[in-house]
This record gives sequence, C-alpha cells and structure tokens, in this order.
Amino acid sequence: MAAMPINRVGGRKRRDDLWTYFQYNSSERKAECIVLGDNGKCGHKLGGKNTTNLKRHLKAHHADIFSKIPVTRTPIQKSGCPNNDGAQTSIETAFAAGSKYKSNSVEQHVKEQALALWIGRTGLPACTVEDEDFIHMMETFDKRMTIPKRTKINNLVDKIYDDEKLKYKERLARARKITIGQDIWTKKGLTASFLAISACFFCTVVNKAQHILLRLDQIAHPHTAECIKHCIDRCIEDWGIPQHKILTVITDNGSNMIAAFKSNEPDEPTSSDSEDESIETSNPEDSEVAVRERQRFGAIDMSRTPCVVHTLQLVVNMIQKDTSVNRLLSKVRGLSSSASHLWQLSDCCRCVNKP
Repeated sequence: MAAMPINRVGGRKRRDDLWTYFQYNSSERKAECIVLGDNGKCGHKLGGKNTTNLKRHLKAHHADIFSKIPVTRTPIQKSGCPNNDGAQTSIETAFAAGSKYKSNSVEQHVKEQALALWIGRTGLPACTVEDEDFIHMMETFDKRMTIPKRTKINNLVDKIYDDEKLKYKERLARARKITIGQDIWTKKGLTASFLAISACFFCTVVNKAQHILLRLDQIAHPHTAECIKHCIDRCIEDWGIPQHKILTVITDNGSNMIAAFKSNEPDEPTSSDSEDESIETSNPEDSEVAVRERQRFGAIDMSRTPCVVHTLQLVVNMIQKDTSVNRLLSKVRGLSSSASHLWQLSDCCRCVNKP
C-alpha cells in the first residue's frame, strides 16, 4: 500500500510518522485516512487531531504500516544542550541542582577542609575567603558550596595543625636520633626578627629522612644567648623530644649561638666515679644496642655543630681580604672580560688563513 502526500495545516507541529497517512479537514474538524489499498483510498474519518486515535486506526486496519511507526517519538536535540534521553528529571533532582549543600554534609565538609588546608599551607590570610572575587571564583567552580567565613577557616586551620603536630610527634618519638637546626632572620629596617627551629630525622613510618619546621618565634632585640637557649628548650619541651635523642644542634657561627650552646668542661672523674663506671660497664643487663649507641654517639648534652655553608662563606670572605689573593682575582677578572675579544681575534685568524 502507498500513501498520498498531504499539505500540512498550520498550528502545533505534527508527527510526520503519523500524519503522512492522514489529512485533516478543518471545516469538518476530522482527520481522513489517505492510505491507498486494493480498493483505493481508505477514506475513514476520525474526529479531532488526537494521535492516539490515529494510531488505533492504523493498528486495526493497516497493521503493516503501524508496525513501522516508532512507539515513542524521538525528542528534537537543541543545539548547545546536553543529550536528552527522554527521561524526565525528578522533582528531588531539580531542587537539589539549585540548592546549597547542607552544613553537615560530607560534600561541604570535604570542600571546607581542602580550602582550610590551602589557606594554611600558602600562608594567605583567612580574610581571603571573604573577598568578592574569591567568592565569585568558588561559586563558578561549585554553586552549591557555601563559602565559610574567616572564623571557621581559622578554626579549621588550627585543627589541621593540631592533627599534623600529633602525627609528627609520634614520628619523632619513634626516631632514634634527631638533629636540631636553627637560624635567625631579620626583616629589612630591623623591624622584626624571627628564630626558626627545625628537626631532621629518619622516619621509620615512610622509611626516609624528613626535615620539618618545629617552631617560628618572633624574638626581641638583643638576641642574647639566654634568649636563644630558652626558645630551644621551650620548643623541645613542647614537642616532647628527650634530650638523649638530640644528636647535635646546627647553628651559624654567631657569637650568641656559640655562647648559647657552650658546654662547660667536664670535671675530672674521681676514684669513686671510675669505680661506679667500671661497675656499670660490667653490668650484664646492658644490651649490645645500648653499648653501640654509647660508642657511636657518646654522652651528648646539646652540643653545637657549625653550619658547613656558613663556615665556607666565612672562609671565602677571609680569603678575599688577603692582598695577594685580591691581585690574583683582579687578573682573573681581566682575563674573563677579554675572553670575548680573544675569541673574536681567533675567528678573524681562521678567516684569513682560509684559501
């Protein structure tokens, strides 16, 4: 069977897969079937434009044509829109897309933790989260996130610091020996000075050496040896580092640093002390590990080790003050400045010697 072409009537867009076989008469308000059969056009008329009635007619009288018609119509894909599978969005999904995360939700908590970690590690002020441009950027990334205020960020940063401090306290407790490093920085104009104290140790948890900052204190002028020693003692007590684990303290060669860790000369042992030492040495309960520790490290009481880089810098400065060394350096500088001229002269000689 074949179908006659039809002229579309104005109004709502019709389904081509159905109205190919029907023609609507607006005066009669009926749809006429125009399917051609053995006896000519079907001519059956249906009231109105209801497509359900049209499908029922095709199913009852033109089964071969009805089998070719899709069950549902494929929606038209609009340009710039995501793929539509025909499924209607639920009410819960529609409301959730425009609503904020709950304050106690996992999504909001994870994003706040990441934001606090970024603020803490970069050293940015907590008021950054209240900046208009920052809020606009975060809302562009995730409109459902509620940007926390500076007070909450400060609390989260403090909690993250306490958790990290507890973790590294446990790692320091497992370390066999710890090296303490410290240095003093002064701002331009001598407006403020800071003492940084760090620790270097081999971590048995990650099986590698780690270097962490223990404390950063602002100290007042003058930077006396007593002030430096007090900061070191307070830091070691705060982190729970036993004194027998401290291998050495690395500092620069400043007079205040030397005085802070200047150890008194040990008194000569008496006969009674030597007898006690012999008794302790002969104690069979001492383990071999403890003996090796004493042989390797000895009895360390916050001994100081000068920084190699700083010492090398002092040596270079002392050498430069020598007159003969200055003359030699001047000649070397002259040779280096004239090296470019010598290279150009050698190029000219090669050009002249070429045939």
